[in-house]
Amino acid sequence: MKKLLIITNIPSPYRVDFFEYLQKTVDDFEIHILFQSGNEGSFRKWSGGEERLINVHTLRSKVIRATGKDITEKFLPSGCGAEIESIFPDVVVSMEYNAAALMAKHWCNKNHVPYISWSDGTRYAERNIRFYQKIFRKYIVRKTAAFIASSTKTRENQIYLGADPERIYISELAIDIRRYGSAGRNYRHNGTLVAVGGLIERKGIDLLLNALSLIKNENWELHLVGEGPEKANLERRAEELGIAEKVIFKGFMSGDDLTAEYENAGIFVFPTREDCFGLVTLEAMCCGLPVIASKYADSSYDLIDEGKTGFIIDPFNSKAFSDSILKLLRDEKLANDMSVAGKEKTCLFGFEKTSVGFMNAVRSVF
Repeated sequence: MKKLLIITNIPSPYRVDFFEYLQKTVDDFEIHILFQSGNEGSFRKWSGGEERLINVHTLRSKVIRATGKDITEKFLPSGCGAEIESIFPDVVVSMEYNAAALMAKHWCNKNHVPYISWSDGTRYAERNIRFYQKIFRKYIVRKTAAFIASSTKTRENQIYLGADPERIYISELAIDIRRYGSAGRNYRHNGTLVAVGGLIERKGIDLLLNALSLIKNENWELHLVGEGPEKANLERRAEELGIAEKVIFKGFMSGDDLTAEYENAGIFVFPTREDCFGLVTLEAMCCGLPVIASKYADSSYDLIDEGKTGFIIDPFNSKAFSDSILKLLRDEKLANDMSVAGKEKTCLFGFEKTSVGFMNAVRSVF
């Protein structure tokens, strides 16, 4: 049996769920997972559940974190080459264009093993990358056996970087939608809006507050799920806009608590300034919520059928943003129709569907 090695950064819950699905359903490959670091090194409060996986390898990494209005992390793993050598896979799938990906590509070139580049990155998200990052991408893309894209926007970026379109396979970023089987069946149209994500500038919560201030006299309440360095600034901004009593900071939530928060809301909003995907939109749709998502969230173009499952908005356009919210607040039938259509759309993002493109890419190199 051939060995497949998948390299990614940390055990994020949605990745672990996907890897577990692959290991349980793919019978023609022995699948190994190599994490650059464990979750203990990350600022995220994730419990990845990687103990459910087999053939797991975790490197020691130095984590370089930049904080401020946003939080970014880079991992510098040690022993990556030696770990790959000890596994000696027949094919490697590696995420993005980081240090581990560079080492994996070098090992594959040296040992004549097919290398597959897997990415969430998009043209918009990578519009400001530095010169050396462009060099890394060119090195990885050149003579790569196949490519896996997490969205249609990622595919566009891979083509821009020089990938052969015929060798790109789409495997959308996904969650285990089976967990939401009964969620959203009794959708309740109400004035509760929910936004989920870190309280950092990139997530655009300040832009959402600006839009809501234009309809402050309407019957609504905003629940903000998440934590981060921008909380005090957002509290102050809500006060300045005269909507502080309508904005509830719920803190970090996960699992059943987060699902219940979705189910008790009437509208999901995702005002991000930039996201390569944005799985929270998919989570909300699984729970039967009509969604309003930023055009700068690249998942919007895969998940949202405009006017049917939700609205795609420019969060910088406060008037248009508030108008979309107002439509759903005032039109119960529209909200209910979007709830049903959105729930149906999520069936396209189950692992049994998204794993097909992933494994097609793997099998294509033999």
